[in-house]
Amino acid sequence: MNKTGFIGYGHMGSVMLKSLLAAGALQPDRVVISTRNRDKLEGLKTAYPQIEIAPDNCAAARESSRLFLCVGTYQVKPVLEEIKSALQEDVHLIIISGGLEIGSVERIFNGSITKIIPTIIAELQEGVTLVCHNDKVTAHEKALLQAMLGRIGKVKVIPEDQFEIGADLTSCAPGLLASICDQFVQAVVRQSQFTYEEGCEMLLETLHGTAGLLLRSQEDFKALIGRVATPGGATEGGVRVLEACLPEVFEKVFTATLQRHAERKQKTRQQFGVG
Repeated sequence: MNKTGFIGYGHMGSVMLKSLLAAGALQPDRVVISTRNRDKLEGLKTAYPQIEIAPDNCAAARESSRLFLCVGTYQVKPVLEEIKSALQEDVHLIIISGGLEIGSVERIFNGSITKIIPTIIAELQEGVTLVCHNDKVTAHEKALLQAMLGRIGKVKVIPEDQFEIGADLTSCAPGLLASICDQFVQAVVRQSQFTYEEGCEMLLETLHGTAGLLLRSQEDFKALIGRVATPGGATEGGVRVLEACLPEVFEKVFTATLQRHAERKQKTRQQFGVG
């Protein structure tokens, strides 16, 4: 069967599938899905009754010419071992698990493999999906996948060894930026009579407008700082403090994230028996 299959319907898998369906990048009657907890699929099936819910992972694999593995990082190996005899010979396998390398997956499945890192803001058809392919993926498969993912945001093809820091800019960034904004608003609340909710509302509107302005004008961040931080003004005073303090903060942030990425990569290498 020539269907797009999904195995797993966790946090990011559900975001991806629902975003692709909402954008019209996938037709419900061409989708088959399998997951351990089928109760999670009730809402999906209600919204898209034509979607096929497979009885098990092997059944989903047998029907799929393109198959997304959306299970946890350490579940990829057991799922691959479970379904490898059911995979179509020319299936295009797509993995979305951070910390998992294509070379490890190739020890079980030596066909067309693409690795992607999606982002939660695909829900809004925004953001960047990171992509890399092994040498078995054909130009036709690449074009089809890029067209599909391009319906839910930008697609950026990068070398696999840049996935970790790239993920910090795309997949991790919504959480990191939310944490920064949370601290920003909490500091405002301590210095004012605004509530936390009022601070969030004002800052969110400002962030939305700032992003729109930058995208429309094609300015970089430094150019916008120059426009807003007039000499002797309040913004300039704040910018000077940020420029003095934030480099060390962000060095620590990325040291922490890259360490977590490296730890997961080492564990998956051991799991797959990669030396």
